[in-house]
Amino acid sequence: MPSSPDHNATAGFTLIETLIALAIVAVSLVAIAALTGSSSRGSRKLEQHVALVQAAHNALWLAFPSRLPASGMQSGETMAHTWRAQAQPLAAEPGASAWTPQKIVLQVRSPSGATMELETIRLFRRRAE
Repeated sequence: MPSSPDHNATAGFTLIETLIALAIVAVSLVAIAALTGSSSRGSRKLEQHVALVQAAHNALWLAFPSRLPASGMQSGETMAHTWRAQAQPLAAEPGASAWTPQKIVLQVRSPSGATMELETIRLFRRRAE
């Protein structure tokens, strides 16, 4: 069957249709790249936060083991994070218990400069007098 001259002129894509298709593909690729970039930044921030929390946990147990140290202020380094901790006594009846509550203020700084401060209460065994 012979084709008509009008059919041959309209077969295929026009230049504008091709450019529109390419623009849609480009926008889709940019959106995908932005999504993966933000996802990797978010996971990196989460990893840094977890490392900071782990360093704070280690510092808390390094600075104040089961017995209250002689000095209320302690500092040091763990997991390449520097920390400073201070113990402050809470109001409690002296001699009423073998335990004494202490407010602990802990500050931890990561190598990248991120900081974390936490406050907690710990019970320490009183020193034998």
